[in-house]
Amino acid sequence: MKHSLNKLFMSLGVVSCLFVGAYTLGTDISTVQAASIMCVVTDENGDAIEHAVIKIKNKGKKKTTCSTDSDGLCEVAKLRKGKHKLTVESVGYETVSEIVTISKNSEEVEKDVTLNFSAYTKTNDTDTIDAAVSAFSEIGTLRKAETIDGDAIEAAYEGELQDLVQEMDTENSLTLDSDITDAIEDIKNSNEPKLAAQVIDKTIQRVFYLAVLENITHARDDFEEDDTSELSQYWDQAYAAYQPLVGTADRENKVLTSDRTNIDTGSNPNLEDQITVAFIRGQKALGKKDSEEDEITLGLQRQVIRLSLVRAFYIAVLREVEAILDNRDSDTEKASEVQKEGEVYYRIIEEFVSRDNPTGNETIKSQLTGDLSSVTADTIVSELSKGFIGRVEGELEENEEAVSENNRGDAMILAEEASLYSGVFLEDLELRLGAENLGDIEDALNDLRDASDKLKTSDADAARQTITTIINNYESELL
Repeated sequence: MKHSLNKLFMSLGVVSCLFVGAYTLGTDISTVQAASIMCVVTDENGDAIEHAVIKIKNKGKKKTTCSTDSDGLCEVAKLRKGKHKLTVESVGYETVSEIVTISKNSEEVEKDVTLNFSAYTKTNDTDTIDAAVSAFSEIGTLRKAETIDGDAIEAAYEGELQDLVQEMDTENSLTLDSDITDAIEDIKNSNEPKLAAQVIDKTIQRVFYLAVLENITHARDDFEEDDTSELSQYWDQAYAAYQPLVGTADRENKVLTSDRTNIDTGSNPNLEDQITVAFIRGQKALGKKDSEEDEITLGLQRQVIRLSLVRAFYIAVLREVEAILDNRDSDTEKASEVQKEGEVYYRIIEEFVSRDNPTGNETIKSQLTGDLSSVTADTIVSELSKGFIGRVEGELEENEEAVSENNRGDAMILAEEASLYSGVFLEDLELRLGAENLGDIEDALNDLRDASDKLKTSDADAARQTITTIINNYESELL
């Protein structure tokens, strides 16, 4: 893996700065003029922050600036010894500043600075979405009662929430309102009320996901024509619609066990934090201070929000598969309930699998609707991965075309999509191919993003070739 210094400091979850004094033979140490600073910038979770800006200013007012790479690393050379003001800033995080002194007798100075997440601030009223969110919260309480009150759920559903569902049905040619009202009738008729309550809950989560997607897409599509105030209304509506999904996004990854027979807890991808940062960065881009760059930024942040939510629902499916396997021999009622949850969650991400793996899509659906004994962890993970592999391959192909046409914005967004889609299955790839291949594909994905930004054709070609080779090897290991 690149940047061994990054690996040394990453676990600190801080900005780690190493100042190294340098002098030549014949120079008294008290007059040392030059020093280098190597910084690794991470967030509260210990994750690297790319494109963080580090500013170093000495008492002579000379300012030196660098920007971190995908590992959160940057280096500044030829700094004078003495006092320096160190400032670290990145959109989506609180800025940190402090004075750093490099004494004449010091050969190195280490500084640790934590970068805390910023909070998103709405600038518009979102009363209609907020009312729908409130109704969903009320339904969430009602569905957990020992005896579920269908009439109370129906009363909570009617109004702004049902209006939102019907709007999403119209926009996406769906029948989610019918799914919800049918489930309410099942509850009122005591027809498997617990299963019906899960249908309501997960279907409404799908509605809020669609509302998020619709509004961030409006902001992207209307960027050139609408002014900042109009665009910010879309963006704030999207953030309001995201609030019921925070709990789903803020969950640890779910991965296949080493013997490939069950599902276990993996690392925490911190999706909720990534999404919030993306909302903040997108909001800033709406200001159009640099219209061309801000439009690219908005496109990038839209993909981070969209595909981080897709990944959250992917994890939710595997969480329910784990619960099926853990309960089917001891509590079939519980296993059936979580199977229904898995089925409805899968409907949200089905389109991301069915396009490139239609046969696998049918296999997954049959396991999430059929006999509990048919559910197989490795089969579901494998078929999900095949679908997302197809998505990565599609983005790589389009990225090649965009780079060749010098379309920097599209190339950058497509490279970001390839990285986000890959993130869905990288922990499983590590299980099947090992840590070295994981490191190689992560580096290649980052190289592709850098090459797309700089329109370096040969570097982009090399990165795509590495990614393609590794995912082909990975796919051959799947069932």
